Amino acid sequence: MKLKYLCLGFIVLGLLGCATLHRDEPVDIFQQTQSYGKFSFDDVWSAALKSVGDVGFVVRKATKNIGLIHAEAKANPDLRYLSPIMNVIVREEGGRIDVNFHIEFPGQKDDAGKRRTLAKRYFKSLKKNLK
Repeated sequence: MKLKYLCLGFIVLGLLGCATLHRDEPVDIFQQTQSYGKFSFDDVWSAALKSVGDVGFVVRKATKNIGLIHAEAKANPDLRYLSPIMNVIVREEGGRIDVNFHIEFPGQKDDAGKRRTLAKRYFKSLKKNLK
């Protein structure tokens, strides 16, 4: 009898181990990187900071020594969800400056259309601010 319950317990544990957790809120992230070879880190950093405001975001934290800019949308387009979040990473690599743009709309899932549009606007603004 004890062996029967022990086997049943192992079967239940095995089935629970195979179960996956369901997430109610999807995480849909978009990122894009562009490189700039003829500019200094300081020039790209300044332009990256300015471009955050140009696309409707507010810088919440900027740490130049690690090249990280964390920003949040000025106005939340959909009050049912958290505000969109943007992270920009600026780093020097092999004689060029790489800018990685990362955008997330917490709790929202789409075809990445809004995210691609914001990335295009951000890099267009960055290019303009580098001149």
